[in-house]
Amino acid sequence: MKKLLLCIFTGTFLVACGGSSSSGDNAQTDPLPTPDPLPLPVPDPDPSPLPDPSPTDPSQIHDVVPNVDYNNAQGIIDSIDFENQQNGEYTSSMFNSDFKNEWGSVTDNARANIITMDGSNKLAVTHPKGKFKEGITAGKELTEYNELYFSYQINFGKDYDFSMGGKMPGLAGLNPAVKEKPDGCSTVGEDEGFSLRSMFREDGRAIGYFYHQDKTKTCGDEIDYQHEGKNFSFKREKTYLIEQYVKMNDAHQANGIVTIYVNGFKVLERKDMTFSESGIHAINYQFTQLWHGGNDNKWAVDRDSTAYLDHFTLSTGPLSYSK
Repeated sequence: MKKLLLCIFTGTFLVACGGSSSSGDNAQTDPLPTPDPLPLPVPDPDPSPLPDPSPTDPSQIHDVVPNVDYNNAQGIIDSIDFENQQNGEYTSSMFNSDFKNEWGSVTDNARANIITMDGSNKLAVTHPKGKFKEGITAGKELTEYNELYFSYQINFGKDYDFSMGGKMPGLAGLNPAVKEKPDGCSTVGEDEGFSLRSMFREDGRAIGYFYHQDKTKTCGDEIDYQHEGKNFSFKREKTYLIEQYVKMNDAHQANGIVTIYVNGFKVLERKDMTFSESGIHAINYQFTQLWHGGNDNKWAVDRDSTAYLDHFTLSTGPLSYSK
């Protein structure tokens, strides 16, 4: 009986300790427990997206400029600032070199200077008292694009006289077989090009000033910028990032698009434009202009008036708002 109890006790002990009550060369031991698998590494979360540059409060349109990283933003084709220029006179040759203009000038009576303002260099363009059509004016050939974004920053100085109005930059498309450019109160026939500049008018009222195949005026069609249901006007001593988007119409369809944003807010949109009836040219030109006029002295300024320009940028996607 003692031997029997001892065997039972010994077998129980071996089982409890992970051994076996069997004996002999062919005895099998219970396998060691399989360790839990190591957890798979958790992938890092997607990097935080770039912050949306668009302001969200419409009342901020005059006060908040979208934060654009011009050095790293995706889709930038060309961007011109003035950080590599020394403060001082900015000549026509410097203007044409920086912008790679086909033609251009700082006009004879205007003054253009590089100045430091708000921590960065700007191009200061001064229109002289009693003059009109004085400032900067240029045309730049581009590779053809079916759609394109163009933006720049502008600040009208504290003594700026808007007078009756003046021209501002914009994209265009020229038919190389047509000598006349689509501006200067000229008619625009089928496939003779288009231009989509903006203007400031009396007291800073902002408009699109468009030459296109379906225009209804002798000069350019004037389409008011609108913000919160009212005509939009520029204020002095405020910086505005103006961004224009243009998409060509399909051949024989009036479905071309032009939109304009100011500091991230849409102020103009047309989706029924004809830029090229047969589709034989695309967006291939940039007008870089800032001058008063009009073609007579009624457009002249009553005092020296200076505006400040920066960050002329072409891109394949929007920089100041979410698409």
